[in-house]
Amino acid sequence: MKKRNPTRQWRRWHRWLGLAVALPVLVLSITGVMLNHIESLGWSSKPMSPLLARWYGAPVPSDIRGYFLEGQWYAELNERLYVDGADTLHCTPPLHGVARHNGLLIVGCGQELMLLDGNGQLVERIGKAYGLPVFENLGSDDTGLILDTGDALLRYDVDQLMASPYQGDWQQLDARPLPNGLEKALIDQSVPPSLTWQRLLLDLHAGRIAGLAGQLVMDFAALVLTILAITGTVIWSRSRR
Repeated sequence: MKKRNPTRQWRRWHRWLGLAVALPVLVLSITGVMLNHIESLGWSSKPMSPLLARWYGAPVPSDIRGYFLEGQWYAELNERLYVDGADTLHCTPPLHGVARHNGLLIVGCGQELMLLDGNGQLVERIGKAYGLPVFENLGSDDTGLILDTGDALLRYDVDQLMASPYQGDWQQLDARPLPNGLEKALIDQSVPPSLTWQRLLLDLHAGRIAGLAGQLVMDFAALVLTILAITGTVIWSRSRR
């Protein structure tokens, strides 16, 4: 009867266990090295790409529309008003439009009007408490501010805080896609500060990127690595005999 070779059995188990965890061990190794040099790479606080941020569930838009008035772009993103890409004021979505009246810039955010001076400083916010009617769009004519309620047009006096029916010609701006460079800059800014490349590497390293199943795979890989170290030592010691 042929005698079984224990060392051959050890080698067989060693080989198959190594193949079983080859991919997760590769991920562990690469992400471990990158995390070890994350500071020198400059990725510790660098936001991840918008595509990955969306995969994490962050409310990162794929496109942004805004209003162009007097050489400047106005857009709302994450409840903030951006003017030519600069974060300025809180702006409850949606952004209904912008108009110029009596030297003031009037911005319609949600169900309120924001009045800004020539330097972009907030002068006043006008909301429902001031008798502001619900509106869907805004514009102006030669004499004042016009609100479109969806059912009717109203002239709204921002000084007297009074609305009256309106009939006539008026101008309103339509929302348009932002220029590519400006749109990309705003989308990049919308990635939450907590979603960095370091966060991604940590989640890959720990398997959290795939939820509980990913964590269990990485735990299994770490356990098998320990077993491989033991079986490798046993095989080496037996081969020395």
